[in-house]
Amino acid sequence: MNEHDFNLDDILAEFHREEAAPAPASETPEPRRRRMPEAEPQTLPVRDEPARPAPEAKPLPARKGSARPAAEPKPLSARKRNARPAPEEEPVSAPKGETPEEGARIAEDEETENKPNVGEDDFEQEPVRPRRSADRRRPFLCLLLSLLFLACLCFSALNLHPSLSSSSSSAGHTGVPTATAEPTPEPVIATPEPTPEIFVPSFIATPEPTPTPEPTPEPTPEPIHYSIPEGALVAPAPRSDGYGSVSNDNAAQMLDVIRRARESGLLGEDERMVFDPNANFYRGGHAKNIRYYIDDTILVILWKEEIEGNSVTFTEVKIADGSQLRRKLADDSFGVQVQYFASELAHSTNAVVAMNADYYLFRDFGIVAYNRELFRFNTGNYSGQYSKYNCVDTLFVTSGGDFLYKRIGEESSRESIQQFIWDNDVLFTIAFGPVLVENGQAVWCDWYPVGEINSGYSRAGIGQVDKLHYLYMSLNHSPEKEARWTVNTFAQHFAEKGVITAYCLDGGQTGEVVFQGEAYNYIDFNKERQVSDIIYFATALPEEGGVFG
Repeated sequence: MNEHDFNLDDILAEFHREEAAPAPASETPEPRRRRMPEAEPQTLPVRDEPARPAPEAKPLPARKGSARPAAEPKPLSARKRNARPAPEEEPVSAPKGETPEEGARIAEDEETENKPNVGEDDFEQEPVRPRRSADRRRPFLCLLLSLLFLACLCFSALNLHPSLSSSSSSAGHTGVPTATAEPTPEPVIATPEPTPEIFVPSFIATPEPTPTPEPTPEPTPEPIHYSIPEGALVAPAPRSDGYGSVSNDNAAQMLDVIRRARESGLLGEDERMVFDPNANFYRGGHAKNIRYYIDDTILVILWKEEIEGNSVTFTEVKIADGSQLRRKLADDSFGVQVQYFASELAHSTNAVVAMNADYYLFRDFGIVAYNRELFRFNTGNYSGQYSKYNCVDTLFVTSGGDFLYKRIGEESSRESIQQFIWDNDVLFTIAFGPVLVENGQAVWCDWYPVGEINSGYSRAGIGQVDKLHYLYMSLNHSPEKEARWTVNTFAQHFAEKGVITAYCLDGGQTGEVVFQGEAYNYIDFNKERQVSDIIYFATALPEEGGVFG
């Protein structure tokens, strides 16, 4: 009995009261309605009825053995309208004198009263819910629906794309009839949140804004590269405005000429020049000013220095192309028994500057090649005491303007020399010697078949300073002193000028350098000698309307 939480005294009092007085006609229970399948349960409305006076209940006799008076019983109708069970009270044991049969009957009647009726269709009928329970559920449902509405509103505001509103508004002007929707409350347009700052990792370099480029001047066109055809017998004539002269006292003015060569690109920015404005210039009886020629393809500087009391002539040449270093044979043919002055050969070729070569026609030994063809390879024409002339050091000049050497005995056959000429693109050779400077160091010579190396004579030689950069050096007599240098002394002074390689040419009266149609150096015995060949440098600038123009 205690598990149902009912007061036994109330139940017994109500039971006796209802047996004594019949129920009024107005409390006839309402007919029960059949619940349709799958239909939502309906909450019955709460009816406001006037409170009915409850019939007087007869007091029950006091229980035996109980000192507490019995509680006043409540009307049963009031308990039916209240869905919430009565306040929990302490259970009271059954009064003495009541039999178990009576207690069982009272419980059975109470269970019958609360059991719902079953209709004919056997549908389970929902019991009538107490009105007070419906009143308490209504605020909860309203609160739940309000929260659901607020959640939907927040979801729409956060996920509404800005383009939807614009596209929706524009759709109304397309002329397409649309169905009239029921008036809805004006939507709340959520203000878009500011875009959060994007985090860029430190290892990703943020490109700096590109500055507006300033208008750049038009690029200076690269200088045109000129060259002289290999088979040409005459080079372009030098330009008259390319010549110049500076006194020895104003030698520093030559720095402006050298600067012009650098600006034109002919001379490299870091390329060293042999000419030194602070040199000990020769000021004797045959002193001359510093002379030069310059254009975009060639720079030539001539000057005289006094070394150990001797007059030494230097000619420094820088060219733009290997074809500007050339060799001229008398009548342009090998073996012709004709000789000319060096000045005449220089004039016939339009040479800017020319110097003597090996005077090949005067001797018949050594290796001689001209225009890529090998003409002489003398290895055994002499015998006995003259066999020493059978071979000498040979200078090979390539088409690119580089100097190569072959020493005595390095080649033993004509075929091997011809192959060397083809492999290295050799244009011509010089057969005199010996080699004076190699790898920047003077070469010591104890014996050589020509040139009287251990006697004092006038000397002449040509060396390479750098790519397409050359130095001619000659030691001649002067009114003050006759030239008397050995080959080794000559080689030592040559190496001091900073050349990489140097080779000895025929000296003495043959040694001559020609500039502007005359000898610049003082020739031995003051008389020019006829020769069979020269080496010369020419400009590659084409003549306007003339050679190669």
